[in-house]
Amino acid sequence: MKKVILLAFMVPCLASGQNTEYPGFRGDLSLIGETKAGSGIKGPRPGDVIITEIMADPSPAVSLPSKEYLEIHNRSLIPFNLRGWMLSDGNAKCYFPERIIYPGDYFIVCQVQDTGLFRGYGKTMGVKSFPALTDAGKLLYITDQEHNLVHGVEYSPDWYGDVMKDGGGWSLEMTDENYPFFQEGNWRASISDDGGTPGRKNSVSRSNPDVLFTGFANIFPIDDHTLSVRFPESVAMPADWRECLTVKGNQVDSVFTSDPLLRTYTVILDAPLETGKIYTMSAGKEVTDFAGNQMQQDEFEFGIPEGARPGDVSFNELLFNPFPGEPDYIEFYNRSPRIINASALLLVSVSTLTGDTSSVAGVSEEDRCMMPGAYFVITTDRESVIGRFPSSVPENIFRVKSMPSMPDDKGHLVLFNRSLVKIDEVSYSEKMHFPLLAGKEGVSLEKVINDAPSEDVNQWHSASEASGWGTPGAPNSVMADFSEAQDAVVFSSTRITPDNDGNDDLLAISFNLAGNGNVISVTVFDETGAFVKKLTDNMLAGPAASVVWDGTAAGERLADTGIYVFLITLFDDKGKTRSWKKVCAVIR
Repeated sequence: MKKVILLAFMVPCLASGQNTEYPGFRGDLSLIGETKAGSGIKGPRPGDVIITEIMADPSPAVSLPSKEYLEIHNRSLIPFNLRGWMLSDGNAKCYFPERIIYPGDYFIVCQVQDTGLFRGYGKTMGVKSFPALTDAGKLLYITDQEHNLVHGVEYSPDWYGDVMKDGGGWSLEMTDENYPFFQEGNWRASISDDGGTPGRKNSVSRSNPDVLFTGFANIFPIDDHTLSVRFPESVAMPADWRECLTVKGNQVDSVFTSDPLLRTYTVILDAPLETGKIYTMSAGKEVTDFAGNQMQQDEFEFGIPEGARPGDVSFNELLFNPFPGEPDYIEFYNRSPRIINASALLLVSVSTLTGDTSSVAGVSEEDRCMMPGAYFVITTDRESVIGRFPSSVPENIFRVKSMPSMPDDKGHLVLFNRSLVKIDEVSYSEKMHFPLLAGKEGVSLEKVINDAPSEDVNQWHSASEASGWGTPGAPNSVMADFSEAQDAVVFSSTRITPDNDGNDDLLAISFNLAGNGNVISVTVFDETGAFVKKLTDNMLAGPAASVVWDGTAAGERLADTGIYVFLITLFDDKGKTRSWKKVCAVIR
């Protein structure tokens, strides 16, 4: 059975003739803003009339009336009758009165009772049920009499970009009206001495072109036939959707959207998705943002998620002592062959003094597929992390509203699934950093081996200086590289240069054993036979284990340049004893 296709797309203006009074208006002035059969006049295109200013927090007032308002602007060459047009925040709806907005006009839109306060600033239009403009941000959009999108914005207090102005009395203004669907990067706090510029050109107006469309932001299966496809900004989806969205191994049956800003679409597939199979959606070049930019990421992997089991997802990198004013971050690694829903993972911190747990924080605020072998980073300030760490992979970094407490000296984190089954756990300390670092602020701790137990303090090391002191969303800078040899004992290298530059900084010893009752001891001697350091003593291990040496001797002093001998002894669960002697050079 075929599904109904509900599409909200850009509608072009088509008309003939020329009017001398309004050279941009093609047709009879009596038909302004109307959509009439046979008239040749169509409704507005998205972006013809736009929201250009938002006063969401008018108190304490700078100079303007202490009342909320919006400013709308006709940036087209056509006058429109606003009769039947609607302003909404997704819940409240208000309708514009019958007013003509001519090309170039700015209108101040406010509560009916506030119109007298704003008339001295420009053309003013009061509306009943004007939506409350919350300080915390809100979705606002305008539709024409045919319920087609004209313009919309989902503003945020983060857009002010000025801590002196986000406390009230200053409006948010659009920077470049030529790119009305360019959202976060195209708004900032007014720089007018009045606190805003209602009814006239914005004080922050300048050229600020939208030159980037990152592409798919998320794809998640709602069920085995239905996908939610989200873009980071409004998308001018072509009418020929069968050609522009494809899923390998399946066919797209229909596409529709209920998102007033045309960012999230529902895609119905012809055949059901199979659990355990990875799918890829691709988008054609026809899919662009409203500035005409093509997608940078035009492919996206997804699949049916399964429940997380203990050990499926592990802690992989921690930044718990960032620079002042910058955020912590946590990186997870999906070490399982299953697709995990990140929103089904919960995170708490445990007080090292009292044992009390923090409030629960979600790993993701939306359903999102964590693919096998994927890195997944959470932080409260995504842009700050991306800007700080040049080795980061932005598409693997996600913003969350809150994080559990991560003290700068030491802490304890636990990851659960929705059934409160523990998935992974880590206790960290600043003492786990490379002991010879001049400073530990702004340096992350990284796992040496992805599959190593998170609770083993020997499996963590400071990120390298060459990586920028952290690799959020990317493979760890200190990750050990083992060959595919299946020897019982494998060294990651035959030499190390422990200067924390990201190259051969440490030695990882991997054990490939039989049985679960293996007891391992590793002792380091110099070439004269003198004792240097005990790496592990009677460590109980399963069939796989690893031990790390960072090139330091007992007492956390530097080992000198030279040849070092590793005495490795193994007692297995059958009572047999084995031993190995291997060497590794230290070069400083």
